[in-house]
Amino acid sequence: EIPAPAHDVWMLLTDWAGMLRWSISAKRGGPVGTLIKCELIGKPDQVPRTRRMILDSGVTIEEELVYQNNETRRIYYRKTDSLGSVGYVATSHVDEIDDLRCRLHIASWFDVDPSEDAATSVARFERIYAGIFEGFSLYFSA
Repeated sequence: EIPAPAHDVWMLLTDWAGMLRWSISAKRGGPVGTLIKCELIGKPDQVPRTRRMILDSGVTIEEELVYQNNETRRIYYRKTDSLGSVGYVATSHVDEIDDLRCRLHIASWFDVDPSEDAATSVARFERIYAGIFEGFSLYFSA
């Protein structure tokens, strides 16, 4: 649950390269490093569009937004990186609770790279998603 109107959360979610504004990883680091740069590849309202996240650890992550529906407030995106997941596809959507609160949902599907332990991979994504929820909540609480 995010303490903000659904429209505002949706606008932040779809500002595809705006992560430095809300990312916990940019503020205090995360499970794979500190986010130091986020670049937009494509135009802000173009689908598809890609964000390139660069971490201080040298890891580069690209997430391509491939579907955006402003009416249902749903996106689908896929990711490429070297973090032990293969075929990563995710969806996020925003549901209005009332005028001042909404619920942000994230679901993902991926295969674990054969070189990595499945439990380790799942734990990393759980920390990443918890950081996303915390980052959005803190952004709108300030």
